[in-house]
Amino acid sequence: MNGSCGNAIERLNAECFCLPLADSALTAAVAARLPAEGVAQAGSRLAELSAEHPLFLPVATRTDLFERVRAVGELLLARSDVDRDTVCAAGVCNSFDFHLTTSGPKLIEINTNAGGAFLQPLLLEALGNGHTSPWFEPELQLLDAFATLAPGRVLSRLAIVDADPASQALYLDMRLAAVALERRGIAVEIMDVASLRRENGRLFGPNGAIDMVYNRLTDFGLDDPAHALLREAWLANEVVLAPNPDVYRTFAEKQLLIELSDPRRLAELTQRAHIDSERILDTLLPCELLGQGNAERLWIERRHYVFKPTRGYGSRGVYRGDKVSRRKWETLLDEGYLAQRFAAPSERSLKISAGVTPFKVDIRVWTHGIEPIFVAARLYSGQVMGFRNEGAGFAPILWVGPSLTAEACQDRAGFRALCTAHVAGDLP
Repeated sequence: MNGSCGNAIERLNAECFCLPLADSALTAAVAARLPAEGVAQAGSRLAELSAEHPLFLPVATRTDLFERVRAVGELLLARSDVDRDTVCAAGVCNSFDFHLTTSGPKLIEINTNAGGAFLQPLLLEALGNGHTSPWFEPELQLLDAFATLAPGRVLSRLAIVDADPASQALYLDMRLAAVALERRGIAVEIMDVASLRRENGRLFGPNGAIDMVYNRLTDFGLDDPAHALLREAWLANEVVLAPNPDVYRTFAEKQLLIELSDPRRLAELTQRAHIDSERILDTLLPCELLGQGNAERLWIERRHYVFKPTRGYGSRGVYRGDKVSRRKWETLLDEGYLAQRFAAPSERSLKISAGVTPFKVDIRVWTHGIEPIFVAARLYSGQVMGFRNEGAGFAPILWVGPSLTAEACQDRAGFRALCTAHVAGDLP
């Protein structure tokens, strides 16, 4: 990073509060998409999922992130027994999540059906980004997936499926996905997985046959007996399912992080994928399965690790090593946990009711397969990622060119003009 640019960005993230994500602007963005009834409630929910201010990062970081995502993705495809084109097409709204450290971006985890993609265009609008037309349209991933996986077929009806969707934290994300697809002429229903049925070689919902399922279930392998019908319909090619268990198995199983920490296996895969091994080593954090053989060593070194359930998702069951009691530690040994080297996240200060408060930064790169589509930040406080606290949430990223200098940020009166110019796309 250019030194002066880096200093300027550090100051912006520490002191710039002149571009708030105002509740009124968020509600207006919702009102442009959803029926009038319930807009106030949806706008309030969007505000709960949004951080107070955007994050500033150098354009070079975006390029770096994209290169790392593609490299890791190629590595995972090199070890997969699933057809490359098929699994990449079905990998809609994958995400590669990073912490930005002084030694570069570090990959924290990979997710399938990563939530929040359909919120991002609204956050950009609320910020006032100066664009007259949307430039991030995540619904296109679903349309492209269907075209690749069901060539020659017509996508008439799509179901967004979850367990009790209306109770999910990102139900608004699903509603916005439905609206975006309906605007493109697709009939869309958001439905509980229990409402599905199979008949005459097709998958049906309450209102008719379904051509495609946008799968929001967190049972990524569809191993739960309650999801067996959907799995069977997918295996029988009765419906296009995206993402599907093959996508999870290829990209997001936690055991993959352990496998890539094996030097011999990593060398084999980097050679097979024609990837620079140093680039991969610089991106990945060492991981190992927690067990009796390494328990005592990892207990002693626990402050340098994060412990995650191998079958978990999000921040559920995740523990920072410096927060784990001996009693809890003993239970982790029997519950299937991995130990991942801790990489401290960067910070963005936000102005909330308690005053100016530092928040941790997690960078989410959404991809279709392994191709990067969009980047946003997730700002949080506490030991693990979550949006429970005031001010936490998704934050748009304002990408700053290398000509920005620390001196340009010295004048408080010019701060807002500087930020506003960038949002409108006028900065280099």
